Amino acid sequence: MLGTPDMTRPLHLLAVWNPAYSGDALDVHLSLLLEWSRRRAAGQAEAEDVYVWWGKIRSKNREGRLKHHDQVTALDAQAHAGTETHLYLTDYRSLYVAEVGEVTDEDVRDSDDTPAVIEEAGKLHNVGYHDRPVSLYGGMVDLPLIVHREPEAQWFSDRDALTEGGLWAERAAALRSDTERMSRELRDNLFGRDLWAAMEPATRSFLASAEAVFRARRDDPGFDLSGVAVEYAKAVETELNALVFPALKKAFRSRPPAEQEVRVDGRVLDLGGTVPHQTLGAMRVLLTQEGPVQTAIRQQLPHDASWVLGLLPRELEKLVELRNAGAHSTDVSSHFARRSRGQREARAPRAHHGWPLGSAETLGPIREMVLGVGREGMIARLVRVGMRGR
Repeated sequence: MLGTPDMTRPLHLLAVWNPAYSGDALDVHLSLLLEWSRRRAAGQAEAEDVYVWWGKIRSKNREGRLKHHDQVTALDAQAHAGTETHLYLTDYRSLYVAEVGEVTDEDVRDSDDTPAVIEEAGKLHNVGYHDRPVSLYGGMVDLPLIVHREPEAQWFSDRDALTEGGLWAERAAALRSDTERMSRELRDNLFGRDLWAAMEPATRSFLASAEAVFRARRDDPGFDLSGVAVEYAKAVETELNALVFPALKKAFRSRPPAEQEVRVDGRVLDLGGTVPHQTLGAMRVLLTQEGPVQTAIRQQLPHDASWVLGLLPRELEKLVELRNAGAHSTDVSSHFARRSRGQREARAPRAHHGWPLGSAETLGPIREMVLGVGREGMIARLVRVGMRGR
């Protein structure tokens, strides 16, 4: 082997399926996963039953084991130890990420966007080839490859917060063709390839699905767009978590343990370690009320600290109100009326001019703020700040 794996960092797997043999291999696996999800919802299966095997079958003409067979199967221990372990799957046109629950060599059998795949696969470094970036052409030999990712990603740690307990597969299946088309549209005609590639995958997913629904139903007065409002808010929430906590970890990890902790909304957060996904409301509190946090942001993000600690929290307040109202399917006018009770004579509630939450009139200004329609958007600014910080 050309390289020796560094077992102190998480390692992952990369495999390819040949579309010449089975162009719908991923679709078949996805349909099985969704069928088991349906059975779980119907009470016919348990949550732990909702999974699907992906098997690597070698040609009968190839004798002997892979030269790194033992290292591949050793990742089973990493997965069982609780370290998020990934299986990256590609047919060169699409790149999928699966969470590995088990690696075994037992016989258990009883969208097309190649440029984007090249971009994302390039973030994976082949342990067996001097840690060089994975190349789709010429580098796909002795599969599955053992890889590590730079920067390291936690694809599944926030899934419950972001999908409200559902499966990513369920979410992706609902608007698959529309979101794939909208992803390309947003990448090529709004954000550009560099910014789009630098976004968190969940951010891209939320933006594409929200924008696909908004554009299709914005002129339908009977359609409730409150779910779209929540998706825009989740996109900002995802990108903000990805920006703030890695920066804070750099600042706090060298401090004594007692100085690494802050309390937000009654919960203790260890800013020197791995912080679980936080809501927009918690993030706003963190940025506006925690002196040590503000000091750390100024140190780690010196060129953008005034925006992160100034204008950003004010814009987050608008999203927090909309996110909370949308999550409870509340009419925006009544939501703001409750906030203004006892102050009506001094200032009548004017938010959104009384339009209901699910209307295009209410969502329009929020959409413009998030995406950057006629202005610099929150998402693009957050991504640029993160790129400068790295």
